[in-house]
Amino acid sequence: MKMKKLMERLTRFLDADTSTQQNEIKSIRKVLKELKDKERSLREKLEKNPRREDADELQIKLDVIYAQRKKGLERVQVLKSSIKETKSKKD
Repeated sequence: MKMKKLMERLTRFLDADTSTQQNEIKSIRKVLKELKDKERSLREKLEKNPRREDADELQIKLDVIYAQRKKGLERVQVLKSSIKETKSKKD
């Protein structure tokens, strides 16, 4: 193969990794949005009636959702920094 074709194949290979990471970011953001909506609805339930029988359960669910969202945001930041590093190496 000629050099031009080899470079094109290499570029496609490297871009595939970046596009995979971008797709992962999109899917994580979608899940984070759903978790945020769920968190808001649980908070509203808890604020409307803080003396509910299941108040402890709701608070535990809120804590779990908060932890999941935090992990998701950290993962998005890691992926973004990885994409930036990859782009800076190409240039």
